[in-house]
Amino acid sequence: MRSSYLIVLLAFMAAVPPPEAAAAKILGYFGFSSKSHNNFFNALTVELANRGHELTVVTAYPMKETPKNYRQIDAKVAREIFGAHNVVEASTEGFWTRVSKWRESAEFFFICSKTLKIPEVEALKNEKFDLLLVSMFFNDCAYPFAWLNKAPMISLAPTGVATHFELGMGNPEPTSYVPNVFLPFTDHMNLFERFANTIMAHFINFIRFCFFFPAVEEDIKEFFGPDAPSVMEMQKNTSLLIVNGHFSLNYPRPFVPAIIEAGGMQIQKDVKPLPKDLQEFLDSAKDGAIYFSMGSILKAKDMPLDKVNAFVEAFAELPQKVIWKWEAETLPGQPKNVKTGAWLPQQAILGHPNVKLFITHGGLLSTQEASYYGMPLIGIPMMGDQMLNVARSQGMGYALQLPYHDITKESVLSTIKTILSEPSFLKKAKDLQKRVWDQPQTPLERAVFWTEYVLRHNGAPHLRSAAVDLEWYQVHLLDVYAVLAIFAAVPLILIPCIVRKLCCSKSKNQQSTSAVTKDKKKK
Repeated sequence: MRSSYLIVLLAFMAAVPPPEAAAAKILGYFGFSSKSHNNFFNALTVELANRGHELTVVTAYPMKETPKNYRQIDAKVAREIFGAHNVVEASTEGFWTRVSKWRESAEFFFICSKTLKIPEVEALKNEKFDLLLVSMFFNDCAYPFAWLNKAPMISLAPTGVATHFELGMGNPEPTSYVPNVFLPFTDHMNLFERFANTIMAHFINFIRFCFFFPAVEEDIKEFFGPDAPSVMEMQKNTSLLIVNGHFSLNYPRPFVPAIIEAGGMQIQKDVKPLPKDLQEFLDSAKDGAIYFSMGSILKAKDMPLDKVNAFVEAFAELPQKVIWKWEAETLPGQPKNVKTGAWLPQQAILGHPNVKLFITHGGLLSTQEASYYGMPLIGIPMMGDQMLNVARSQGMGYALQLPYHDITKESVLSTIKTILSEPSFLKKAKDLQKRVWDQPQTPLERAVFWTEYVLRHNGAPHLRSAAVDLEWYQVHLLDVYAVLAIFAAVPLILIPCIVRKLCCSKSKNQQSTSAVTKDKKKK
């Protein structure tokens, strides 16, 4: 009888949800970011505000509507620099050309330090915060806000896990089967690819440790005072890393407990209805529709005229209707079956049943949203992680890559017709959709739970891996291998010496015996 009561009690305890974290004052620092990154950040910060927490958010892309307990500080310096940068032109350069210009790119990533000089940001030093949320994408200058407030820090990785994110968390970095975010490799790499993958990881860390950190730390000391810890020391004390990825979408790889995957938390369960003109346009697409967007940073209007004409002429020959994210007022030679817009509700469009294909730059959020809606892709990767995302999507069988330099009317038509006529692309997209949907929590629910978990458990230091306290050569066991090499070398050195000694002794004995024999013969 008692056992029955115990079982009922345990069942009741299992059904009770974890206690909610007390309302906290949270600082979100996303000064350096792209507009798409903010879709990832905003999903979490808005939900936390809706749950009663008080949010102060430094962002380059303020939202028009926010909850009442949500304050925004406009870091427009980042937005202005991004706006003045012709991303299409820069991204058409060869990979190794871009690598050779790393010094110019490094200057581009010092925007974070400039955001510290915003008066409203300076005033934050006089406020008390219970938690710091910060993007790990070149926002290292904000880490000392956690130190200043003796508060835990949660980092967000909007581009997925990159090599420089992992080091600070003590996470394994298996370059043998985890491709670098900037390389178009799969998880099955040949010798050359594994070599390039490893070199790229070390190159990024070299730039980060030898050039980026020293420059950032100068600004940190100036802003927070000379007692502020080093960037690496603060990064090692990160309580949690929320990654924009998931094993259903990305290649499987190891994670320490302090890293959780919440890829796709920007995806809305209930999207707003389409504007009337878009709704009518898609409803009337009896042969289906195609959605074409190059994302928030890459602007289609910046493409050379020959590339624009290739799409215009190809779309004009299609029976499908096309919605094209086009940022200029007019599209030269716009066909009747093409509708343009400078801003388009992407998720609502992808969710329309008549949309059959998504032509994209291959941004992480776009590929996630395509998988959520079971949409086949044509990927035109231009920069950053887009090459990896498109290569992975093509490897999964629901996408084809159309290299930017290969864009012609014929290549566009051929690729579209291949995707739409071959059922396997749609089938693979729907199979992926099932995997993405098959999760016990939504990505946003998971991110909120673990954020409040850190608050409930005073920074959750028990999640921290001991690897962060080891030197790099200890993590990779180079000291152990050195000892093993010594043990292996000792016999190899001693045995020849012993053999040589024995041979010398034998030779001396023989010579001595021979001398004695000669003496006897003389006598």
